[in-house]
Amino acid sequence: MKEFIDEVLFNGAQKANVSLTTKQINLFKTYLTEIRKWSAKINITTIRNDPEILIKHFVDSLFPLEYIPQDASVLDVGSGGGFPGIPLKIASPSLYLTLLDSTQKKVNFQKHIIRLLRLYNIEAVHGRAEDKDIHRRIASPFDVVISRAFSGLGRFLSTGKPYLKREGLLIAMRGRYGKRQLADDAEVLVRLRLRLVNAVEFSLPYLNDRRTLLIFTNQ
Repeated sequence: MKEFIDEVLFNGAQKANVSLTTKQINLFKTYLTEIRKWSAKINITTIRNDPEILIKHFVDSLFPLEYIPQDASVLDVGSGGGFPGIPLKIASPSLYLTLLDSTQKKVNFQKHIIRLLRLYNIEAVHGRAEDKDIHRRIASPFDVVISRAFSGLGRFLSTGKPYLKREGLLIAMRGRYGKRQLADDAEVLVRLRLRLVNAVEFSLPYLNDRRTLLIFTNQ
């Protein structure tokens, strides 16, 4: 099983144009172990088998990395079990990460992982991005605002833009039909004065599940 996990992480990361060291792979393995333990108590993820956690959570989280500048400040909105923020931080330690989630138990899990993996320049915050007090608390604008968890593209863009620097990037991690959502939310793009700079379609390795990255910036 150990060799299988190593292979999936290494090869999956390569598909995302990310090279993982042995140390980084070991951090992911510890992360996986803790997800298993905590999932017995709280709902970290609905996925229960290791291969799908590795691919659908860890590897999937790495695909935006090549579009995120080195040393960037990143806000992960609705981070849940820490995805994509913690995998991005493991793979690129120079990032400055803020994880934001509305469920206290999941934030507690994130803080546990941050301590256990000894990750620096990363914090987990409990709250909703829409709330004014949270915006004041983490008021510094970010280079990148990213999310996997928002149910609607327009809602994410409306919520995420106030946290964004003038030249920053909003990255929406969507499913197979991500591009179709652009037409549905065209009015939101105009109202927010956002411009689509990239729409990247890819397949998750081993599973061939289709995914889409939609990357926006201010006009």
